[in-house]
Formats: sequence, C-alpha cells, structure tokens
Amino acid sequence: MRRLYYVADSVEVAQEVAQALHGLGIARLRLHVLSRDEAGLYTHNIHSANPIHQLDILHTAGRFALLGLLAGLLLAALLIGAFNVGWLSLNIGVTGTLVLGGVGLCFGAWEGGMIGLSRENYKIERFHDDIEAGHYLIMVDVSRQQRPLVKELMNFDFPQVPYRGGGTRGINILDNPKVTYHQTTH
Repeated sequence: MRRLYYVADSVEVAQEVAQALHGLGIARLRLHVLSRDEAGLYTHNIHSANPIHQLDILHTAGRFALLGLLAGLLLAALLIGAFNVGWLSLNIGVTGTLVLGGVGLCFGAWEGGMIGLSRENYKIERFHDDIEAGHYLIMVDVSRQQRPLVKELMNFDFPQVPYRGGGTRGINILDNPKVTYHQTTH
C-alpha cells in the first residue's frame, strides 16, 4: 500500500474527490481528509483523518521506546560490571537485565507517546502551511493496481487538485522530522 497526497482548496471539491474515489473502488477507510474545518468534513460526510494521522504519537513513541530500551540495557550492563568489580553484592543476571530493558522500553514508549500528542505527524509536516491556510489534505491509500487508476482519475477529472507526493503508510522510527510543529487545534 502506498499513500498518495492531494491538496484541495474547498470542502466541496474534497467531497467530489472522495465520491469519485469511492466510485473507483477506494474504500472509505482508505481515504482520509485532514483539515482545520472538522465540522465541514462532518457535514459533507467526508472521512476525516484520525489522531494517528494528525499527531506524531506512534513515531515518537517508537523512537523513545528504542532509547528507553538502550538506557535500560546500559544500566543493566553497568550494574553487572559493578558486581564483577566487587562494588555491589547484588547480581542482577539475565532476568534483571531483561526487566531493566523492558522497564526502559515501556517508560520510553509512554514518554514518547505523551510527547507525540503535542506534535504534528512527521509525515504531514510538508503540508503544514497548506492545512493552516485552510486547504484540505486528501490522503488516499492505494494498492499497486489502484495507483495508476487513481492518478489518471485525479489528473483528468480534478486537475485543480494537485498531486503533492506519495509515501508509505508505515512508520519508520529512524526517520527524523525536518521541522517539529506542535499541534494546534484543527
């Protein structure tokens, strides 16, 4: 699955695009529209983007979970080293190492998720100015077979709705956001 991004100027055009894509066989759950005008999306029966699309929860949680795991394992290595030198009388062993790594992982994921709640999703940062200007970001998840059909439909029937790029649906915790926008009310 690939995600294709288009930007519409009005809710009426976004509704027409959504109806045309549904007619092409794109399921409702494969089409998301992000806008500051949530009420307009609702009244026009357009499937709006959910918080996972809007906020950087999963990406930041994954990054912090990895850091937490590494911190827990580093602490375990330091404790094992201190035991071997004779500074401690407590040997944490394999179980203690796993517990410290797991605690670090969970704490990092929790902390990252909390931070991610205040950040805009790193995948839509390039559309920040468009969304703030009142435009409608249309995100369409398509299979390899649907991709040329969707592009052809959009090029011929909606030339006023520009294609703004594509990407994967998945999250890569190693991707670094270029700019961090803090979430405003949309």
